[in-house]
Amino acid sequence: MRRRVGLALLCSAAIAGPAHAGPAESLSFWDLKPGQLRILVASPQVMVTRTASGWEAYCRCPVVLKPNEIPEAMKKAIIAVEDRRFMEHGGVDLVALAAVLRGGLSRGGSTIPMQLLKNLVFHDLQGRDLFSKLERKGSEVWHAGTFDGAVGKQELLAAYLNQIEFGGREIVGLYRASRYYFHKEPRDLNLFECALLAGMVQAPARFNPVKETTKERAYERARLVLGLMVQQGKISQAERLRAERVGVRPGLLPEFRIQAQPFTEWIVQTLAPRFVQEGETIRFFVTLEPRFQRLAEKQLSDMVGEGTIPAEYEAGAVMMSGDGRVRAMIGSVDWSRRQFNAAVKTSVQPGSTAKLPLIVAACEAGLSPQSRVVDRPITATWPANGHLGYKGETTLLEAMASSRNAAAVRLTQDLGVRRVAAVSRRLGIEPGPDPDAGFVLGSFSTNVLSMTAAYATVANGGYRVAPTGVLAVVDGRGQVRASFLDPIRTRVIPQNCVAPTRSILREVVRSGTGRSAGLGRWAAYGKTGTSTGNADAWFVGWSEGRVLGVWMGRRRDAVGEGLAGKGAPAEYFRRVSSSANEMVEYRIAQQRGKAGSRTAGGPDRQKAANPQKAPEHRPVHASLAPRLDGPEAIRLNAAPRPPLRPFREAVPWLRDEDEDLSPW
Repeated sequence: MRRRVGLALLCSAAIAGPAHAGPAESLSFWDLKPGQLRILVASPQVMVTRTASGWEAYCRCPVVLKPNEIPEAMKKAIIAVEDRRFMEHGGVDLVALAAVLRGGLSRGGSTIPMQLLKNLVFHDLQGRDLFSKLERKGSEVWHAGTFDGAVGKQELLAAYLNQIEFGGREIVGLYRASRYYFHKEPRDLNLFECALLAGMVQAPARFNPVKETTKERAYERARLVLGLMVQQGKISQAERLRAERVGVRPGLLPEFRIQAQPFTEWIVQTLAPRFVQEGETIRFFVTLEPRFQRLAEKQLSDMVGEGTIPAEYEAGAVMMSGDGRVRAMIGSVDWSRRQFNAAVKTSVQPGSTAKLPLIVAACEAGLSPQSRVVDRPITATWPANGHLGYKGETTLLEAMASSRNAAAVRLTQDLGVRRVAAVSRRLGIEPGPDPDAGFVLGSFSTNVLSMTAAYATVANGGYRVAPTGVLAVVDGRGQVRASFLDPIRTRVIPQNCVAPTRSILREVVRSGTGRSAGLGRWAAYGKTGTSTGNADAWFVGWSEGRVLGVWMGRRRDAVGEGLAGKGAPAEYFRRVSSSANEMVEYRIAQQRGKAGSRTAGGPDRQKAANPQKAPEHRPVHASLAPRLDGPEAIRLNAAPRPPLRPFREAVPWLRDEDEDLSPW
C-alpha cells in the first residue's frame, strides 16, 4: 500500500510541479538565465540560520574547478556509481525512476542533476517522512530537465564534484577532499584514489579512507566502483587490476584551509536581517574566491612571522574585482585571538590615499599630469612634506607620485574644497559634513572596504559600483529573495579623465612612494597613505583587474614604531598581487593546454634554479614565497621578467560570461 501511495503521489508531483513554489510574481531559481545559473552552481555559499537567540552561519567554501581541471578518471568513477546514464538522459533517468516506483523510495534513483538540486537548492525539503521525501523528489524531477539543459552536462558534473560534501562542512568539493585525504591536487589523483572518493559520496563517514575503523570498508567500496567502471566499459579489466595494485599514493601538500569567518560575519551583519526570518535557513551565494583568500592569509602570516609587520600591529585587507565583488577579506592578523573585522569595522584616517578625488577633480578642471602646480607651505610649516622639502613648483604627476602634501592642499584650495569634496563623494569616499582643504591628506575616517571600492572605480574605467559579497539569496524551496547578478554601474569619472588618473597612479608605483608595490612585468597602480604619527599605514591599488586595499595600524593600547604606507602595506600588495597574477596565468595556460614545462609546483626547474631580479622590486627569498600548491606555489621572481605589458583596458565584467579562458 505504501508503495502504491508513493507511486501516485510522486507521479502527481512530477506532473503538477513542486509544492509551495511561492507566489507567481516571485522570482524562482528557474527564472534565472542559463549563464546566471552556471555562475551560481560554481559559487561558494554562506548558510545563515536565524534563531530566537541570534544567528548561526558558516561558509561552504569549495575551491571551484572547471570541467577540464577535473581528471577524466574522477568523472568516470562518479558517473559509474552515482548516475550511469548521466550522459544520455535529460536530467531525469526514467529507467532508474521506474525502478524507484517499483521498489520504493529507498532505492534512490536520483540523477546527478537531481542530487545537485537537493544539496544546492532544496535544503528546506530534507524531512525524512514520506510526504517530505515525495515533495522533494517531485521538485527534483520537475526541475532536473531544465537544470540539465540550462547548465550543460560538463558544467553540471563539475558543479556536482565541486559542491558535494566529502566529510563535513570543511571538506566541500573535490579539490578540498583531494588535499585532505591524499595531500595532492585533483589533477594528480590516480584511478584508485578517484574510485575511493567516488565511493564516499553516499556516506562519507562510513567510507572514510583514512580512518582506521572505516578504511577497509572504504577500500572495498573503491573496488566495487572499479568493478562498475569495468562493467560499464569506462575502463578495462587490466586498468582495474593495475589501479588496485597501485592503491593510494599520498602527496605532500597540506590540507587546504581558509579563514572565512570575517567574510561570513560581514554577510550576516549587512544582509541577513533583510532576508532571513526567525526559524529559517537561507542560502547566500557569495563572491568569495578561496584561492585568493588563501593567498591573502598566507602572505600576511609570512610577513608577521618574519617581522615585516610588527607584533603590535593589526591589519585588514579586501580584494575585489572591478565590479565590486569581494574575492578575499582579511579581518585580523590572527582571527583566532581577535575576532574583530578590521576590513569593515575599523574606521581610521586614510592618509594620502584620500588624494584620489583630488586627482580626478584636477583632470575634470582641465589639468593634465604635466600641468604645473605650486608646492609651498600655506603657513610657516603647514602642510609639511616631511623629508621631501618643498619644490616651489612641480608637475601634478610628480606631486602626486611623491605625495607632496603642500601641493595637494594648495591645489584643493585653487579648485575649491566643495568641488573636490563632491568628487570624493561621487567615488564613495565620505570626507565629512564640512571638510576643509586638509581632507585630501586624510583628515577624516573611513575603512578598507570603502577605499578599495573607490579605487575600483578607476580600475574599471570610471564606474562606481557598490562593494558586495553576494550574488543571490535563495531560500530552501528555490525562491530567489534577492539577485545581485547584474551589478548596477554608474559612471562617476568622465571617460577622458580615466587614463590621466591611471597614469598618475601608475607613476606612484613606478617611481613614487609606492615603488615597493611594483610587480615587474605586470602593470600596477595605486596610492600609499600614512596617517598622523604613522599610526595607520595604507596601500590601495590594482593589477590585472584585481583591486586590493590594505590597512595596517598599531593597536591603540600598544606602544611601538610606526609604519608607512610605502613599507609593509605596499609590500603586502606586491606579494599578494604577484601571487594572484601568477596563479591566474597558470590556470589560463593549463586551460589552453600550454602549461608547457611548468611543474606542479610552479615554473620549470631550470628557471626556478636560476632566479633573477625583477626590474621593479626587490627579489623575494624563496622561503617567503607562498609554499602552497600548483600555481599557488609559483615562486615570486623565480623567472626573468619580460617587458612590462599594458594594463588591460577591458572592463572585466563586460566579457562574455561563458568565456572558457576566464578562471573567475
